[in-house]
Amino acid sequence: MQVLVVDDNPIVRAGLVTLLRRMEQVESVEEAGDGVEAITSARRTSPDVVLLDVDMPRMGGLEALPELSSLSTVLMLTNSGQSETIRQALELGARGYLVHGGIGMKELAGALSTALMGGMVLGPEAAEVMLNGPAPQATNPLRAKVTEREAEVLDAAARGMTNEEIAREQFLSARTVKNYLNAAYPKLGVHNRAEAVLAWVNGGAPDRAGEGLS
Repeated sequence: MQVLVVDDNPIVRAGLVTLLRRMEQVESVEEAGDGVEAITSARRTSPDVVLLDVDMPRMGGLEALPELSSLSTVLMLTNSGQSETIRQALELGARGYLVHGGIGMKELAGALSTALMGGMVLGPEAAEVMLNGPAPQATNPLRAKVTEREAEVLDAAARGMTNEEIAREQFLSARTVKNYLNAAYPKLGVHNRAEAVLAWVNGGAPDRAGEGLS
């Protein structure tokens, strides 16, 4: 079995490659850092299975999915367990959806084999969406303004986590976490981390001193 790993996080990518190379059924592993690289690699190597992240620079997983699924069997393997993302991925041709953190080597090996044989592989989050539809949730209008990865970092920051704690939880460097936050500030209409967290929790730009006073 030939596998293509697509993830913009080099630490996650390296971990998956190491894991895959320990599996007897995996003969070769290729890597790509975004959707553009993934499509180029898939056209060249014709992998049996593509493990695809969602939020990546240049071209994200959902954008690349239609073409990748025409070239290979695609399994989503990502940090995002949002119901709308899961629904879109399955509609666009993914043969499965798994979320990081709840899968080991045995589970991943089984998922690869099942998908390659034409089966559907669903983690708990995806299974719930398939059975019950998207879970009702309060809509934060700010989520539409940022990328999936920026939203994940903001969610963690809103829980009171430091950049270092977020980095450890999401397998990022502290610098990368800071970069995601800095990229989100202008999209949220804020200037610093405290304002961003307040805006994120409230679902809108925070009140600033003096604003709204006549």
